[in-house]
Amino acid sequence: MIVSFPLKFILEKLGNLLGRKGEYEGNINGFASLSDAIKGEISFFYDYKYLDDLKNSNASIILIPEDLELEPKKGQLLLIVKNPSLEFAKLCREIEFSLFPKPKAGIHASAIIHPTAKVSSEASIGPLCCIGENAEVGNAILHSQITIGRNSVIGDGTIVFPQVVVGSYCIIGKNNRLSEGCVIGSDGYGYIYHEGEHGRVPQIGIVETAERVDIGANTTIDRARIGKTFIGSGTKIDNLVQIAHNVSIGEDCLLIAQTGIAGSSKLKNNVICAGKSGVVGHLLIGENSKIGPMSCVYNSLKPNSNVIGTPAISKILFWRLHSLKQKLPELFKRLK
Repeated sequence: MIVSFPLKFILEKLGNLLGRKGEYEGNINGFASLSDAIKGEISFFYDYKYLDDLKNSNASIILIPEDLELEPKKGQLLLIVKNPSLEFAKLCREIEFSLFPKPKAGIHASAIIHPTAKVSSEASIGPLCCIGENAEVGNAILHSQITIGRNSVIGDGTIVFPQVVVGSYCIIGKNNRLSEGCVIGSDGYGYIYHEGEHGRVPQIGIVETAERVDIGANTTIDRARIGKTFIGSGTKIDNLVQIAHNVSIGEDCLLIAQTGIAGSSKLKNNVICAGKSGVVGHLLIGENSKIGPMSCVYNSLKPNSNVIGTPAISKILFWRLHSLKQKLPELFKRLK
């Protein structure tokens, strides 16, 4: 991606600039990590484990915290801010607007809109989108090849990326981001064994997301058997996550890639599920709980739990047992 903007732009956007060291003249031509940055690019420092990368960095501008004592190289400008990572993210957001400008309002000629659907005059409907009977689309952006089922609702400010499917009767809240290929409202996985066969249980509920929900690429969220599968406001879901029928996710939760939440489990607010973690069905995960990577939770968790392993146990106990396991070969040798 080619970007170029003056130093003045950065100084205007850094609302919490506490000071500066060094000098740099010229435009900024890119964003990069400390180790990869070259002259003319901007980077940031936020963790002391990258201190060597900072000292050796060729970035022309670096955002640093106020407690760091460091002198810049010749032709290098250090900008002191309270939270370098946050301020860097804000700058990236400003550049994002120019790299990916908002499409103009309107409906592409190849889109298929049912006569009973209600589409805001401010919405942007891209090529080959299909919007079903009685669906409602607010001031949203639908990029291309998107299917919106009958009686579904897409809230204002929501951005739907290519090849997303929103199933019938599902409700997508305001300011959501649905990434490429995700499926909202796929059939819940429900079967009853009867007379030697697995009979399908009809899934007649919906999926509903609140405001400011992000859903990653190729993630699937199943519709409820009855009632709704619910995703709370501010929750961010990574790529390749599976959320089963009748799951309820609280506010501001983080679900990292390849996480799976089985049917009817409930996650309270601010729960973090690390990569490849899982929660079996019908559990209650207390607020502020953390589930470690590649862990599986078999029992409900109290608030503020911090667990890891399969079956998941407290993080402190897990690492104690891990430490003991390292000593087992020597113990068996002595015993023999």
